[in-house]
Amino acid sequence: MKHSTAQFTTIWKPVLYLLALAALATAAPGTAQMANEDSLIEEQRAAMEAFKWMDGTWQGTVSTNTPDGEIDLIQTERVGTIAGGTARLVEGRGYTEDGELAFNAIGMITFDAIKDEYVFTANARGRVTRAWFKVTETGFEWGFTAGPGTISYVTDYKDGMWIEDGFLEFGGQPKTKFLEMRLKRTGPSDWPNAGAIVPQ
Repeated sequence: MKHSTAQFTTIWKPVLYLLALAALATAAPGTAQMANEDSLIEEQRAAMEAFKWMDGTWQGTVSTNTPDGEIDLIQTERVGTIAGGTARLVEGRGYTEDGELAFNAIGMITFDAIKDEYVFTANARGRVTRAWFKVTETGFEWGFTAGPGTISYVTDYKDGMWIEDGFLEFGGQPKTKFLEMRLKRTGPSDWPNAGAIVPQ
């Protein structure tokens, strides 16, 4: 069935009007929308205060039990905020005794102010993990499930030390510890904000 130009305009005019309003709202947010965004950003910044102790550079040791035996590395971490203090990046590097880089991971902690929950994403050894995450009185816990196994990490900040233990639960067996990390803070860091691109 063919429609005349007049019929087409009658049918689609309300739809086109709504699309135009949506585009206008996206291009130029109103005062109420901007106020709501400011509120969400402030809530995110406040949530990040729980991890302020992490900022800077750290060094220590990490020991991991594997099927091939225990692996011991010199561990370093650097932590800082980005995006106006609404996200915290954590980079970990593990080195052998001769200085060879054996492990490198990056994680990001954010807070979803709309869902009222923390979000933690990690990238290591070719795998991206979207973990569960919760704040505790002395630090935080996070983990994930893969098949019949569940891996979890408990992080505590005690007496100036970053203490982290990893646990494995597999096939209904009792939880066992497979990782120990002990770090001391070595100084401040302007990472990752350093080197930001600015207009010339």
